[in-house]
Amino acid sequence: MLKSLEMRPLWSLLVLLLVLGMGTPGNAAAPGEGAGRGATGTGKKKLLLFAKDPATWQVVRGGASGKLVYRESRGTFTLSAAGLQPRAAYALVRIEEEPPAGQVVARGVSDSQGRIELTGTWRDWTRKFWLVSGEDVSGTVGGPAALRAWHPGRYLFEEKPLGVPCDCPEPEEP
Repeated sequence: MLKSLEMRPLWSLLVLLLVLGMGTPGNAAAPGEGAGRGATGTGKKKLLLFAKDPATWQVVRGGASGKLVYRESRGTFTLSAAGLQPRAAYALVRIEEEPPAGQVVARGVSDSQGRIELTGTWRDWTRKFWLVSGEDVSGTVGGPAALRAWHPGRYLFEEKPLGVPCDCPEPEEP
């Protein structure tokens, strides 16, 4: 009996250390925001989009480009692109495994300098994201998309599909 009473403080200390080391769900990082960053990390990720040569699928140097910055935990995103056709309709589309299927994430019109900024919310940050001519895709924001025409010289394509393991993790935005 005396031995078990002497061990009780040791067990209590061990349990306390385990509980403190494990943390609580309130301290856990949100999906996509990475453990250990806590309040100091932004949890933002980015995906670069580029004009590509349809014959070789190589990035066109000095061509149109964009940056999609998103936060998985909140679903919020901002796409900023430049070098596009001025005053033209565009759609940000999440492409399924087999085009022309996908979903329209956002729509907008470029300004007189060929720049566009699209913002909104989206939850499925996997697969491919393209910025395509708004005239080439049917569908409303949040709904299914289908490519009606194929003009890849006017589009921006992702640097890599999201959610696919590779040696190029989605970089965080400062």
